[in-house]
Amino acid sequence: MPDPPGAPDVTALVDRARHRDPVAFRELFRANLNFVHRVVTRIYGPSPDVEDLVQTAFVEAFRSLPDFRGDALFSTWLARITVRVALRAARSRPRRPVPLDLAASCAVDAPSPERVAAARQGLDVLTRLLAELRPKRRAAFVLSVLEGYSADEAGALLGISANALKVRVHDARRQIEKSLKHHPELLAALSPRAEAP
Repeated sequence: MPDPPGAPDVTALVDRARHRDPVAFRELFRANLNFVHRVVTRIYGPSPDVEDLVQTAFVEAFRSLPDFRGDALFSTWLARITVRVALRAARSRPRRPVPLDLAASCAVDAPSPERVAAARQGLDVLTRLLAELRPKRRAAFVLSVLEGYSADEAGALLGISANALKVRVHDARRQIEKSLKHHPELLAALSPRAEAP
């Protein structure tokens, strides 16, 4: 797939970064920062550790650039490293529910106050539901449902078959549905509100 007009040539940037060009490192970092941050946050959960994990993902990727053969897109290769870093961190910490106030602090501001409130409430619910999932199910759900990777792509990122990924996503959906039944306040937060006349 060709790069969009005006976008830096990723292949050239990767080649320059392999030769330790600091400008190329900076451009690759800037171009992929939002994606890496989003994936780490969704797999690991909101935490002060997210920034460190994002940095770790980039450090591991940049150290591994000599091993990047170009068989896949750079973004796919970076996604695999990001998922591995986030999963490793998620497995090494005890599971605990995410308080709504911490989840709300990770919400992104939007221009309209109504949209801000609705988006934050939706993010709060999503964050709490994701926090209840085991790391492997969470990663499968995030990549497949939230990030939109196909079953084959998400399976490749996680090192599992497409069928195994589908099972994890199915199990994650069932657990989320169960959580919504046991936590009516979450279900209420997802329900559309009647507009006042």
